[in-house]
Amino acid sequence: MNFKNLNLINPIIRAATETGYSKPTEIQADVIPQILMGRDILGFGPKEPGKTAAFTMPVIQLLKKSAPEHKEIRTLVLTPTQEIAVEIEEDFRIYSKYLPLSQLTIHDGTSQGNQLAALRVRVDVLITTPAALLELINQRPISLSRIEILVLDEADKMLDTNFVNDVKKVIKLLPHKRQTLLFSSVISDKVKRFADPLLSNPVEIKPTPIEKNADHTVIPVGKKEKTDRLYNADPLQYFNIITK
Repeated sequence: MNFKNLNLINPIIRAATETGYSKPTEIQADVIPQILMGRDILGFGPKEPGKTAAFTMPVIQLLKKSAPEHKEIRTLVLTPTQEIAVEIEEDFRIYSKYLPLSQLTIHDGTSQGNQLAALRVRVDVLITTPAALLELINQRPISLSRIEILVLDEADKMLDTNFVNDVKKVIKLLPHKRQTLLFSSVISDKVKRFADPLLSNPVEIKPTPIEKNADHTVIPVGKKEKTDRLYNADPLQYFNIITK
């Protein structure tokens, strides 16, 4: 499997290769083709290297395919923390290196005047926390009516009492017709109930279980024999060395 097999365009593949990727990770191979086909995603799995790129790369490609004349926000990425927002911002910057992409991250504590000024020009991707976005909207109405793609990253962490009401308020401002990508570190009924009304016929992505090798040998040995046994053991076998 390589990035070309995933139908990514050359500018994105070039950027990915320059970051050190020789081939896509498992989650990238599973998720990228589905996003490029316009499918909604319900993705489960722990945060790992390459997980953010699994949605940033195809989102960049989808945004490049069409260039509407309006200057409204086209993609909204919601995260539970400012730190995650910054990480996602960096991934969008890396993989859009050879493509024109306008992105903005709303940082807590940054001058709201500067952020509002940035929103007056075209923003392809807006990355923020729900609370920071609502705070900015309270200062000046921001149109989210042209959102084409909604990404909810680390969604399970946004379903705590402190976050979930803000998330719901933001979602009410979005158009019903959109592509929605929801990623959660854990598989839970709570996440599934939250995702159900947001997603349309989603593809569910789960990590492949790691199969445990049941073929092993237990060899009881004395203390004096342990070193010799380990030194002479067949490297293709697994031993549990038990001291009497």
